[in-house]
Amino acid sequence: MKKESPFFRLLKYMGKYKMLYAGLITTMLVGIALELSVAWFLSLITNAAVKFEVERWPMLILMGAVILVGSSLTSFFDTYLKQKASLKVRNDIRLDTMDHVLRFPQTYYDQTHTGDLLARFTSDNQAVGEAAGNIIMGLLKNPLLALCAFIYLLNIHWPLALITICVGPLMILVGKLFGESMRKKGTRLQEAMSKGTSFLQDVLGASVLYKIFGLEKKISKQYRQYSTEIAAIERSQGMTQGAAAAVSGGIAIITIMIAILLAGFFVAKGSLEVGAMLAFIQLMNYLVNPFSVLPSLWSSMQQALAGAERIFQVIDTPKEYAELPSEGRAKTSFSELAMSSVGFSYTDSADAPALHDVGFHVYAGQTVAIVGASGGGKSTLFKLLLGLYLPTTGSIKIDGKDVNTLGLREYRDYFSLVPQESVLLSGTIRDNILDGNRSAGEEEIVAAAKQANAYDFIMKLPQGFDTEIGERGSRLSGGQKQRIAIARAILRDAPILLLDEATAALDNESERIVQDALTKLMVGRTTLVIAHRLSTVQNADLILVMENGELVEKGTHHALLSAGGRYHALYHAQLQQEEQADMECQTFN
Repeated sequence: MKKESPFFRLLKYMGKYKMLYAGLITTMLVGIALELSVAWFLSLITNAAVKFEVERWPMLILMGAVILVGSSLTSFFDTYLKQKASLKVRNDIRLDTMDHVLRFPQTYYDQTHTGDLLARFTSDNQAVGEAAGNIIMGLLKNPLLALCAFIYLLNIHWPLALITICVGPLMILVGKLFGESMRKKGTRLQEAMSKGTSFLQDVLGASVLYKIFGLEKKISKQYRQYSTEIAAIERSQGMTQGAAAAVSGGIAIITIMIAILLAGFFVAKGSLEVGAMLAFIQLMNYLVNPFSVLPSLWSSMQQALAGAERIFQVIDTPKEYAELPSEGRAKTSFSELAMSSVGFSYTDSADAPALHDVGFHVYAGQTVAIVGASGGGKSTLFKLLLGLYLPTTGSIKIDGKDVNTLGLREYRDYFSLVPQESVLLSGTIRDNILDGNRSAGEEEIVAAAKQANAYDFIMKLPQGFDTEIGERGSRLSGGQKQRIAIARAILRDAPILLLDEATAALDNESERIVQDALTKLMVGRTTLVIAHRLSTVQNADLILVMENGELVEKGTHHALLSAGGRYHALYHAQLQQEEQADMECQTFN
C-alpha cells in the first residue's frame, strides 16, 4: 500500500482547525483587496493632482486613512492567526510523536540514538510549524494576489497586461528547477543536524569523562566535523536560494522595465492617463513580486516537508500498543512464574543466540539468584522477564498465561525493578517515588522512604521531599539515587521483584545501607536477583548459573557447592579474590 505524502498528512493536522484557517483566508482576501486599493488610490490622487481638483483632497485623505488603518489591523490579525495555526499544528504533531514514542518496543531504543529523536521533536517540528503557518499561506496568497493584479491590469490596459503576465510561467519554471534541489538539501540538512544533536547530547552528559581523560580536543575536532558538514549544506542551500532569487529577480526587473517603457509610450501617445500609468506600475509590483518570492517559499516548503517526513517516519514505526495503555497498577499476587525452553537472539542470525534453551520455575515467596560471568545472559534474561523482548523460542508464563494472553501492560504489572544504575526523571524526590504508585498518599510515601533507608537524608535536604533532583538525579549521590529507586519499588508493591546488581556500582558504606534497604524490600515478595557477590545469595531458595546464554546449573547454595561444578568454581574464585583484597587492605593500613 502506497504511503500518503507528507504534505497531505500535514493537511490533515491543519484540517482540525478549519475555523482558524477560514479566518486566515479572510484576512488574506481583505489584505489583497487593501493592497490593490493602494494602486486605485494612487490613480485617483494622481489624476486629481494633474487636473487641479483640490476640493477632492479631504475625501482622498479620509480614503488614505481608511486604507492605512485597515491594512494595519489586517496585518495584525493575519500575523496572529498564522502564529496560532503554526503553534497548534506543531503542538498536535509533537504530542502525537510523543504518544507514539512512548509505545515503541525496546528494540527501537536500542537501535536509535535519543539525540536523533530529540531533533525530530525540535528542529523538524519547528520547520513543520512554519509550513503550517507562514509558508502555506504565502503559497496561497502570492499567486492569488498576482491573479487579482492581472485582472485589474486588464481593466487598465489589456495589451500591457498580456505582456507582463509572461512573468508567471517563467517564475513557476524557476521554482520547479530549484525546488527539487532544495528538497534534497533540506533532507540532508535535517539529517546532519540530527547527527550533530545526537553527538552534542552525548558530550553534554559526559563532562566528567572528557575532563578526566583529556578528551576536549578530540571532542572539539569531532564536533567541528559535524558543524562543518551542517555549514557546508547550509552554504550550498544559500547558493541555490541565491541563484533562484537572482534568476527570479532578474526576470522581475526586466518585466517591470519593459512594462514601464511601454506604459510611458502609451501615455505619450495619449491612450493612457498618468494616474492609470502610476496605478499600472504599482500593480506590476503586485504581479511580479509574488512570483519572485514563490521559488523561495517553495524551497522552504520542501525543507519543511523533509522535516515532516522524518517525523512521520517516527509515527509510522511499529508499536507495542495500539493505544497508550492505562496507568500501570501492580498486581497483588501470583502463584507460579515458569520459563520453558526459552531462546532469544538480538539479531536475525541463529548462530549467536543470547539465550538458549533456558527453563526454570519460580513460586510465590521464593528468592531466586542469577549468577555467572559477565556476558552470560543474566541481563538479557531480565529483559525477557520484563517483556522488553519476546522470546524467539519457548515461553514465559505467569500462572499459565503468557504475554499474548495477558497483554503487555497487564503482564508487566506483575513486576517491579531496581536496576543496577537507578533511572530517575527530572523533578522532585516525591515525584520519583510516586512513579511507583501515582495514587499513593503522603503517609505511604514517607513509609516507603523510611523502609528504603532514604527518609533521613531526604529530610536533611533544603526542601525535603520537594527537592529537585536535577537531570537524571545529578544532585544526588549514587547511593541516594538507588535508595529513591528502592522506595519507588516499595511503593509499587508488585508481587515479583527484579534486582539487577542493585549495589554493584556503590562504595562499601552505600552498599551496606542499600543492601539493608533491599533486604527489607524482599520480605514477603518473590525476588529474582542478579548477584555479583555470591556471598549475598547463599540463602536463596534457588540459584541459577548462566554461562554463554545457557543455564548450566541450578539448585541451592549447598547443593551446587557439593556438585563441584561451575558454581563451585565461581564461588571459591570470588572468595579467594575477597581474601586477597582484605590482605592487601590490611597491608596498606
